[in-house]
Amino acid sequence: MIRNLAPLALLTCLWVQSAAAQEITASKLSLPTPRYDHGVLGDALEWGGLDLTLADGRTLRFTLPKTRVFEDVTARLGDFDGDGTAEVMVVETDIATGGSLAIYDASGKRAATPHIGRTHRWLAPAGWGDFDGDGRPEIAYVDRPHLARELVFVRLSGGKLSEIARTSGLTNHRIGMDSIAGGTRRCDGKDSLVLANEDWSGLVEAWLEQKRIVTRPLGKGTAARDFNAALNCR
Repeated sequence: MIRNLAPLALLTCLWVQSAAAQEITASKLSLPTPRYDHGVLGDALEWGGLDLTLADGRTLRFTLPKTRVFEDVTARLGDFDGDGTAEVMVVETDIATGGSLAIYDASGKRAATPHIGRTHRWLAPAGWGDFDGDGRPEIAYVDRPHLARELVFVRLSGGKLSEIARTSGLTNHRIGMDSIAGGTRRCDGKDSLVLANEDWSGLVEAWLEQKRIVTRPLGKGTAARDFNAALNCR
């Protein structure tokens, strides 16, 4: 029996080592390109590639076709499905049909929301965390932050991003800003989002309760210092 178990133990060890080698430790956007003329982030350049660094030191590059760009300020590294390993979240835009929220791992694109449906339509990632307190992470983004201003919560499971809830009247980006405002805050042991209301006259906190979005005002002021204070529970 011991001799029969040895190959299985070796195989398990090799599998564990292989899985560990696939862990993503860093991510960045690469291959700047002018092929999409939206310029919503303040310049004429977007990104054609996504570079992932693995635990074993290797770097993977995923290159988009000429009909697509990464229209984003960064490639976000996080555990978006709660399995203990990191994935990467980024806005991937089709030049003809607009933005989508995409999740990549070491194998490539794992999941994505549908593209908005027309060119020059974008979405802005808002944050991720356990926004309903059930022990599982959710991802949030603002669908068309300059037009529709809809906050959307989705959950990553397997190869799919499933929508949980959405509501209107919230935003986190103005045309030409080279950053996305707000994000996830953790106050009193609970995760919630910090965003702006639709006319940028004040901050709003948002979270989930029984698959419904709950919001409350956080006070006036939408300068960077106001966002920072709210994110730091002040």
